[in-house]
Amino acid sequence: MDPLPPLPVPPDPNPDRVLGSEPRLDGPWLRLRVDRFAHRRGAQGTYVVAGFPRSACGVLALDEADRVVLVGQWRYPLERYSWELPEGGGDPSESPFEAIRRELREEAGLEARAWEPLAFFHPSNSTTDEEAFLFLATHLSEVPGGHAPEADEELQLRREPFGECVARALSGEITDSLTVAALLALQARRSGLSAALDPALAERFFQRPDQHPSPGRARWARLRGEAP
Repeated sequence: MDPLPPLPVPPDPNPDRVLGSEPRLDGPWLRLRVDRFAHRRGAQGTYVVAGFPRSACGVLALDEADRVVLVGQWRYPLERYSWELPEGGGDPSESPFEAIRRELREEAGLEARAWEPLAFFHPSNSTTDEEAFLFLATHLSEVPGGHAPEADEELQLRREPFGECVARALSGEITDSLTVAALLALQARRSGLSAALDPALAERFFQRPDQHPSPGRARWARLRGEAP
């Protein structure tokens, strides 16, 4: 597929002027702030922003039979059981690749010889600055002493054919956003519809977050006096 021209961006895309920011929570997994803003069309109001210090990382791990490695667990906020890819939050001191290799070992007891970036997206850009990095991993092997869930985790492992996983995502049975995005990204690639990731974006999969701070995430550092 030939590269597509970029979608247009207005010459002055940001209509809001920030009047002030009030941090409300600053934890290792979630931070919250309330911004006061003035819109250039005259409106004024507040915006509650949720920040995620860690990068969302997931891996679509495929075995030699084209089966997807799935992890089953209870999701507390949803109050329902969820089957999803091995995934987790990457620490600010590590790259998404380093984070998801660790998660694959801990959650599934596996390692992979072949890795490649699959997709990047913002899970909920109306309220958060969270960034998601999805990998494709193949040539899997067992890790001695692997599958070591945390003390607050009860995980089940299962392997399902790739096509059946796509069908479960489309039917609404699999609902985890990273899992759905990864399955559809690989399905699109196999159908010849996907384009390669931008090289600069692909590099971010193997870099620490502080090597490429996004404008949204940089605001948190300014609030704490860690950046100009």
